[in-house]
Amino acid sequence: MALNNALLDASITAWDAKRQWNSVRPITAVHWLKKGQLIQAWGGPYQGTKTIRGEDWLPYQRTDFVTPSFPEYLSGHSTFSAAAAALLKAAIGSDTFGMSVTIAAGSSNIEPGTVPAKPVTLSWKSFYEAADQAGISREYGGIHFNDGDFEARQAGEDVGLLVWGKAKTYFNGKAIPKT
Repeated sequence: MALNNALLDASITAWDAKRQWNSVRPITAVHWLKKGQLIQAWGGPYQGTKTIRGEDWLPYQRTDFVTPSFPEYLSGHSTFSAAAAALLKAAIGSDTFGMSVTIAAGSSNIEPGTVPAKPVTLSWKSFYEAADQAGISREYGGIHFNDGDFEARQAGEDVGLLVWGKAKTYFNGKAIPKT
């Protein structure tokens, strides 16, 4: 239950910030700021890096992927992931996670048959390491800026710890009911 509450509160935190700041996504910023300029960027599936017009820039995503139509700041993924990491670490008294996954060669749904060139194993020793990777993946995919990711991870950690503090009062029978 505590984890569910942390995730709910993380959603409120992230979407309140999105409503407050109403910030543009990287695709909008690059198209506007680099319009009429030549830039080095990913050229699209199987094209690698090449010189393109700024207004043609695309994030490294499937070509049919639509950038979310709500504000960039704060990253929901980052807020959720950090809230879960903080709560799980506090609840079990350890940050040890110890999970991994191997991505098969050529299994990309962006550039199938080519990427990755050889199997890649991702591993996470801790909950926080997993949360950090989940957050930064949104930067790599061109969905969020660094601030939208990093500050969301900070906010998520705060949320997770606050929820765990409140949950403990229910677990130990010291919760004070609201009147």
